Amino acid sequence: MEVKVLSRETIIPSSPTPPHLKSFKLSLLDQLSPMLYTPLLFFYPITKTYDPKPTMATLKDSLSQTLTRFYLLAGRIVGKSIHCTDQGAVFIEASVSCNMSDILKQPNNEVLRKLLPCSLLCCNPAEESPQVVVQANIFSCGGIAISLCLLHKLMDGATFTSFLTSWASTNKGSLDSSSNMICYDYKAFSSLFPQTNILPFHQKLPKPANRKRCLRRFVFGSKSLLNLKAKAESRGVPNPSCVEALTGFIWKHGMMAADCQGSSTLSHVVNLRGRMKPALPEVSVGNIMWGAVAHSSAMERMELRALVGLVRESFEEINKDYIERMLIGSDKGFEAVLKFVGEMNKWGMSNYYFCTSWRNMKLNEVDFWWGRPAWIAIAGDTNELMANVIVLVDSVMGDGIEAWILLDEQEMEILEQNPQFLEFALLNPSIHLSDED
Repeated sequence: MEVKVLSRETIIPSSPTPPHLKSFKLSLLDQLSPMLYTPLLFFYPITKTYDPKPTMATLKDSLSQTLTRFYLLAGRIVGKSIHCTDQGAVFIEASVSCNMSDILKQPNNEVLRKLLPCSLLCCNPAEESPQVVVQANIFSCGGIAISLCLLHKLMDGATFTSFLTSWASTNKGSLDSSSNMICYDYKAFSSLFPQTNILPFHQKLPKPANRKRCLRRFVFGSKSLLNLKAKAESRGVPNPSCVEALTGFIWKHGMMAADCQGSSTLSHVVNLRGRMKPALPEVSVGNIMWGAVAHSSAMERMELRALVGLVRESFEEINKDYIERMLIGSDKGFEAVLKFVGEMNKWGMSNYYFCTSWRNMKLNEVDFWWGRPAWIAIAGDTNELMANVIVLVDSVMGDGIEAWILLDEQEMEILEQNPQFLEFALLNPSIHLSDED
């Protein structure tokens, strides 16, 4: 498969950002976020004949309009601030010398990463790094894969979902008048979580161990999820969620694959918007998230119910009182920040796992005018990333969950051959298109 870049263009907002919105101090939560791109790929198997030139022109124009609403994402990180001077996003057009179905029959990370527009590590200085990099990949069959690298410094899952939904709706021409303006005030938000000089501003991830890593996709169907929830029930957690049950299940078998004999830690991303009083709207831009941290002892690590109980306890800890302590900048609140940074510095150790869930974010409804995506994927150079990462995404069809898991190569080999794990998980099944190209 050859991916040939046809053009590369900078897309600036359709209207200039007003002078009073030109510069904002980044929040503490954004300060703690690394200069790392989040990868996403949306596959659209277009079967009708079309002219790609106007299609690409419409995508660029709608992106320009969307950047006007999300003007922060068109800016650049300069020092400790975001400068919204309309530097814009990067849009790349590329051709792919195969049919889309050739890739989707047996998805492979090494193939998928060729469709990404850039490296996941932000190697350039922050002030030169675009926050949004897009590549529109046109297959021989006419299908299009929209791949994106979205800078994590200012974007968590809720932020990039709002951005993508707005862009797709604008491209489709279905953006209603109530969505014309984004309801957020970044200055007010960043003042709630003011940055600090005590911690380094550009938080660096721990250096990955010099071991080969593997990214694999496992699919858990609705029946498997129901069975896992039943197995995870306990007196303390009588009705575990799908995310809690699946997170505990993967954590357990990850530790088994690593032959973890001692304690283990799992950090799970929590969206703070709805937990704050008053709640922030989901369209609020920024890394408005925190890490719920669970620790397991050697005795607990083999028991699914116990692990799910620990996950639930870690979620419940991030409550209104916890957030209020952070907001008022108390000693206890700052201790929580330092504790979180200390936990992140352990990431990459064999007994530390990092999980994020993109469930119920309606990514599978991102419709640019070509219908819902046939598949949503992630990809990347595994040598650039820390091991022990779990990303949960809704299946495009049905009520299942796709779990993208990054482990050391040897541990992944053990997991792939574990019959107890494969009783519930399908290893990288084919994606069947409704109309084969």
